Amino acid sequence: MSERVYNSNDKLDDAILAFTLGETQEALNILNKLSVENAASIDVWRALAEVCLSCEDFDAAEKACNKALRLNPDDLTSNVSLARILVKKGDKEGAEIASAKARVLGWKEELAEENE
Repeated sequence: MSERVYNSNDKLDDAILAFTLGETQEALNILNKLSVENAASIDVWRALAEVCLSCEDFDAAEKACNKALRLNPDDLTSNVSLARILVKKGDKEGAEIASAKARVLGWKEELAEENE
């Protein structure tokens, strides 16, 4: 019997499953480890931002979201998440800016789909 290779995508899936099952601390443990091992993975930073947001750790959520946005400033999901995080932090101006950027990115995606 061959041994299964356990890669970072599997670990990310495990973190998402743990979070879905209400095992938030396990999800955070996995995601924090992945953020060190795969600092260039936008998926890891997006997931970490969402889990931190759900835990109401808004500073950690914003930090993770900003790391995702440094990897891809035009990532629609990260811009939407940032707007949600900033609303929770009470940063109305920042939330409006992030929301406006997300809206423009959404329109760009819609236009690109229409032109395909």
